[in-house]
Amino acid sequence: MKKKLLTVAMLAFLTSSAIQAQTTIFGLQSSWKFYDLDAAPSANWKNTNFDASAWFSGNGPLGYGDPVTTTIHNGATGLPTAYFIKDFTVNLADLTNTMEFGVRRDDGIVVYLNGEEVVRDNMPTGTITHNTASITTIDGASETAINVFSILKSKFVQGVNRISIELHNRNGSSSDLTIDAYLKTVATIPTPPVNTCTGTHISCFTSIVPTGQTAKLIIPAEHRFQMILKEGDAYTEGGGLVGGQNDFTGYVPKNTSSENGYLSVNHETNPGGVTMAEINYNTSTKLWQLTKSRGVSFSATSLVQTIRNCSGGVTPWGTIVTAEESVTGNDTNADGYKDYGWLVEIDPATAQVMSHNTNGTKDKLWQMGIMNHENVVINNAGTTAYYGEDGGTNMVYKYVMDTPNNLASGNLYVLKLDQGLSNGDPVVTTASWVQIPNKTQADQNNTTALAQSLGGTSFNGIEDVEISPLDGKVYFTAKGLNKVYRMQDNGSTVSQVEVFVGGLNTQYSFNTAQGVKTETWGDGNDNLTFDELGNLWVLQDGGKNYIWVVAPTHTQANPNVRLFASMPAGSEPTGLTFTPDHKFGFFSVQHPDSTISTDIDATGNTIDYKGKSATMVIALQQFLGTNGTLGTTEAVAQTEVTVSPNPTSGLVKINSPKALKNLSVTAYSMDGKIVYSKKFTGSNSSLELDFTSQLQVSRVLMLNIEADGFQKTVKILKK
Repeated sequence: MKKKLLTVAMLAFLTSSAIQAQTTIFGLQSSWKFYDLDAAPSANWKNTNFDASAWFSGNGPLGYGDPVTTTIHNGATGLPTAYFIKDFTVNLADLTNTMEFGVRRDDGIVVYLNGEEVVRDNMPTGTITHNTASITTIDGASETAINVFSILKSKFVQGVNRISIELHNRNGSSSDLTIDAYLKTVATIPTPPVNTCTGTHISCFTSIVPTGQTAKLIIPAEHRFQMILKEGDAYTEGGGLVGGQNDFTGYVPKNTSSENGYLSVNHETNPGGVTMAEINYNTSTKLWQLTKSRGVSFSATSLVQTIRNCSGGVTPWGTIVTAEESVTGNDTNADGYKDYGWLVEIDPATAQVMSHNTNGTKDKLWQMGIMNHENVVINNAGTTAYYGEDGGTNMVYKYVMDTPNNLASGNLYVLKLDQGLSNGDPVVTTASWVQIPNKTQADQNNTTALAQSLGGTSFNGIEDVEISPLDGKVYFTAKGLNKVYRMQDNGSTVSQVEVFVGGLNTQYSFNTAQGVKTETWGDGNDNLTFDELGNLWVLQDGGKNYIWVVAPTHTQANPNVRLFASMPAGSEPTGLTFTPDHKFGFFSVQHPDSTISTDIDATGNTIDYKGKSATMVIALQQFLGTNGTLGTTEAVAQTEVTVSPNPTSGLVKINSPKALKNLSVTAYSMDGKIVYSKKFTGSNSSLELDFTSQLQVSRVLMLNIEADGFQKTVKILKK
């Protein structure tokens, strides 16, 4: 007898086109027989053979004291218990394995189906008599809330069935008593799975509530953020200012450290640029410090410059690869290579472009080909790189190095699906890698035309390619198709090609602090990043510019998707990268509007990046900052508020050393449903609340306590 409170969000979810329609056996406001005398009816009143023809009848809601359709007991108060009977006919073949029974009850009920008890809510255990009172008082919004229960199909019989309900009051002086109910088949709802993760991993969070872009960065209440640098900051060395359009962000550890390393930030400008910063984590303040920053020099004649440094990658041997997203046909330095459209390798320690030739001049990675490059990812063995083209061919490429850990020379391939795409979905799950000539300068200058002539598959906007740390599968996102794909690379062939997540109108549900919410995936899949647990972080530069987290267990049939962040107005998230211990993640907020608000980050100080791209670090609260507010519109200041006793039999006290204004308390069951919600006016320093009935159904509750400038979530357990 699983109980849940049907929230407005769930009602909307039930009516969405993605949900299988429900069949109503009988609805709210249906007709019921009722017995409202000041004594119990005969003992067999709930059985199917009981003759209720002498009872009165009326449509729901029935009761007194609150607005009802049918008034019982002549409107007089003081009735301990009222009794209700409804006969209905079913065809067992039309029923789902469990049936949904929804009831509005004030205060407690015992429900029988064909004489057998199937639901007991807000009532004590043991024998129930006419004068047994409900456990708690139902008031406020709970008086009209629809409480949903499951009844097994096996409890029904073919043909005529009877539901019998006894409705119990809270006490003899109660001013109201009401009931209404419905019976439906169960809708097919993909229940969001419970997040199972270690308590100190960055992927441990409760999804934010879906939202349009606001004036601030929104991240989960479990996390904080700190701004590391922003557009227009002065470099500490070499002169100049941090560029704009912050994009790919790469962390390279010093001596494998997760607390001391290089932070590389691309600038998707024309001409392009890369900021190379040196940062370290202060374990005392729990804040990151920027100790050095400078711009990478691309002014060598052999390089010409870079353009639109969009995405990139971090190599297993500790260098940065930055990618040029635009191609030009110019050859300004007359070296035989087109100027722009290449990958470029950088030594983060020197902030210099590397040389891959015998004469020592700086160069670009010519054999990896010219195209509208996005990112590059390299396997842990340092033998194979994957990347894609955003625009142009819109294809996926593989580069197998001649020598491990050396990108200067290798063989280049393009992905060709065996039977192409249909509506953005692979027709079959197999593909092959077709080799592209790349050893001569002419071929290197002509990569995309060669790939097209060889029949490579166009996916429409390959934005990012990544490798799963769990099974080595290759994942890539096609922004124009709004989907993330994955495949198994077998060498010359590919298998298990499929859509992993996404689709423009695909909807996913997940648990939030306000219960289960449903959001459309939308468009703009831009950056992909895996953490070491196999969670795929998807950053979007379209739609609502979200960051999503997709669990490794996710499938389109059994979704496991959560919503991590919403960017400030006008901006998109770019270039998420993690420290080796995965306590910290770095990403950029690109091109926010000049109208966004100032904010307070983990330092406790006001930060202002209105109209300026900024690079942030995120982490769980315990790892980032020791004072100030939490720096998000969903995170708030902490204070000493206690909830006791805990575990409890039901009664708890909320105590605060100072009065809390506009206090509200919401309790959630472990499946994310609101089971209690109440607001308290004025100021309160102590409250006593009763969760006895809620804990009978869900032995664990999450209590969200909010007030002006305060928020706290407490898990309470049944004793």
